[in-house]
Amino acid sequence: MKKIVFVCTGNTCRSSMAEALFKKMLDDKGKSKEFKVSSCGTHAIFGLPASENAIQVMKDEGIDLSGHRSRPLTEDILTADLVLTMTLSQKEYILSIFPEMRGKVFTLGEYAGDGREIPDPIGMDTNFYRMVAREIKAKLQKIITKL
Repeated sequence: MKKIVFVCTGNTCRSSMAEALFKKMLDDKGKSKEFKVSSCGTHAIFGLPASENAIQVMKDEGIDLSGHRSRPLTEDILTADLVLTMTLSQKEYILSIFPEMRGKVFTLGEYAGDGREIPDPIGMDTNFYRMVAREIKAKLQKIITKL
């Protein structure tokens, strides 16, 4: 089983949406048993719910994100086969703490082949969250074909 971890800053918006979207994609392809998918935040507080806008946008995708609780980045990341961050600074932060993860940590855009970062929607309106979710989903669709 391949372990994939999505990482953002607070684990209440981008990485939680990426985790939920990717799990749904894997489930739709009948591949959910091949992967263990999770998410965390570089500066997350343990146990916070996903943001209201993230919950709403995922509901539009047929995904219930209301049970999500944020998790901070810990040494558990060392067991991951692949770590996908939303920004270059998050990737660099992880590698500064866990240099042995080099070659397993990429930005989502880098791994999808376009190199673009995923903007932080915190504090923005639902339309901005939808745009961010579409960007994440498009990148995940490219990635799922690589795995």
